[in-house]
Amino acid sequence: MFTPLAFGLQDVILLVVAVGGLGAFGIGAVLLFLFFRSSRSGTRGASQPVVYGNLVQCPNCGYMNPLETAACLNCRHPLSHMRGQPVPAAPAAPAAVPGYVPPQPQVPPPVQPTAGQQYAPAPAPVPAPAPGPVQAAPVPPPAPVAHQVPAEPPPPAPAGMPRAWLEGAGGAIMGHQAVLTQADTLVGRSTTCDVQIYDPKVSRRHFVIRYANGAFFLQDQQSSRGTRINGQPVMAQKLDDGDHIELGDSSLIFHVE
Repeated sequence: MFTPLAFGLQDVILLVVAVGGLGAFGIGAVLLFLFFRSSRSGTRGASQPVVYGNLVQCPNCGYMNPLETAACLNCRHPLSHMRGQPVPAAPAAPAAVPGYVPPQPQVPPPVQPTAGQQYAPAPAPVPAPAPGPVQAAPVPPPAPVAHQVPAEPPPPAPAGMPRAWLEGAGGAIMGHQAVLTQADTLVGRSTTCDVQIYDPKVSRRHFVIRYANGAFFLQDQQSSRGTRINGQPVMAQKLDDGDHIELGDSSLIFHVE
């Protein structure tokens, strides 16, 4: 006949501990598997920066950086940008020429008077003449006005650059046009900008439109309210004909032939 097993309190405790240990081991194995899986997927998903002429685009935030930049100027993400393209080496600094040190003049020692030599007494000071009537100095003729030097013209457009312009579609620049005549065109509220927009919500240096490698790119200059292209906020993006650019309460349309 079947005889039931008798379990004591000690046997029950050992059984509970064994079951708990097996459960902890299983959970640890599952967590370790998920960790290695996420590490491999993260490694496979890492993208490489894209080079556009003399610009390199950050794979993390899309910011356009100069080609020789080692880390993104916006998010500090490292840029391993060289798909076979070496970074141009900086020109070697000229060797320092030692400065010329002029010889120090030698001061002759003071002459000591010898015995028998006597110095003549200094002559008495001559009294100043009495002041006479003061005559007014003649007024000089006005100096000729110098001709104003004309401002330095902007640098010419790069060879092969197509005709492109910005059309004001809303806000303070509504109805105006600005032709892009150089490689870098700065847009903002400051008077030093190539395209000035009198909008209080536009930053002094809002964004730059750069022509490189046969295409136009927009790069935000850390503006306070950001830049949107076709309704999407961007830091750096290639421009196409008809793109709508929004900054502050103003909007522009990019055109290129």
